This record gives sequence, structure tokens and C-alpha cells, in this order.
Amino acid sequence: MRLPPLPPRALRRGIALLACAGACTGAAQAMQVHGVDFAPQEQQAGQALVLNGAGTRYFFIFKVYAAGLYLPHPARDASAALAMPGPKHMRLVMLRGVSGKELGDKLDSDIRANLPPAEIASLAPSLRRLRGLFATQRELREGQSIDLRDEPGTGMLVELDAKPLGPPFADPQLFDALLRVWLGPHPADSRLKRALLGDARDAD
Repeated sequence: MRLPPLPPRALRRGIALLACAGACTGAAQAMQVHGVDFAPQEQQAGQALVLNGAGTRYFFIFKVYAAGLYLPHPARDASAALAMPGPKHMRLVMLRGVSGKELGDKLDSDIRANLPPAEIASLAPSLRRLRGLFATQRELREGQSIDLRDEPGTGMLVELDAKPLGPPFADPQLFDALLRVWLGPHPADSRLKRALLGDARDAD
């Protein structure tokens, strides 16, 4: 017996439920953003991390970098992602060439936009070092990767094309402060914030 076709509203609801079922399982999926591949999971500090979301950082109409956030467990809320214990990883892949100083200064200003003055003051030495680290790179070229890895007990490690840029930052608050650039109340890019929190519609 042939079933009658679903009315449009029911059909749309069924598609939405299927999409939700996939998301609600918590199973991470690989993503590609403007030709940049983000693996569904990875190992860091002896722990499995899952791809929470990935998206694009725009500056006006220009694509600057693709970004992917890896967490111990999926999080669809910014406060949950920020408060989650364990290692974390933010991966940036350049989609255009920019100076290292320009990117470092922009990250610094975005951190300051999301923290109260007392926290900024306590992070001042680490923020100076972070700006200086980026400033050593005359140009970050299209395709180059920047990995920001937080490992409890070790600190935050900055890598360029999988090579460490100096020793880890020991300040335990620095990575969470930096993560607020993308997940804070005043994110650098609201669309990217939604994408990093799992909304694939905002990835591109």
C-alpha cells in the first residue's frame, strides 16, 4: 500500500528531527570550511577531544581564517564550553595573508573587549608575550595553521604549522580568556560563535 505524501510542514519537521537526531547523539562529524578539513576528533594530553564546531572569521566581507574548536565533550552553550574542565584546542587556518602583528593585536583587543579590567590587569604579562609572539611572524600566509592548545598542568601552547612558538604559557587563565574572543559576550564574529557552538548553518 502506497502511503500518501507528507504535507510540506510535516516533511520539513521530519527533516529537522532527523538533523537533530544526528546532532543530539553527540557524535562529532568531520567538517570542511572553505577547503579546510577539520577532523571529527583528535588526541591531546592523552584525552580524546571532539570537534565541537567550525566556521569562518570574516572581517567585513573578507574571509580571514577558518576556525575549529575541540573539546572533551560537545557543548552547545558558550558558558558550558568555557567552564568545561580538561584539555581544549582552538585551530585557525589562514584563508588570506595577514601580518602576525596585525592578528596578534586584533586578538588582544578582542580579549580586552570580553574581560573586566581586573582580569585584564592580572593577564597583562601573558598578553604582552602573546602579542610579541605573533609579532615575530612578519606574515601569516594563506594555508598556514595556528593551533592554540590548553593542557591543564602545563598551560597554553601556541603552534605555527604544528611547530611550537616557544614554551607554554603557564598562566592557567590565558586560554579561557583567549577563547572568549570567539565565545565571549562580545565575540569577534557572532556568526563564527554560533558555528563553533555547533550550528553548521553558520560554518561558511
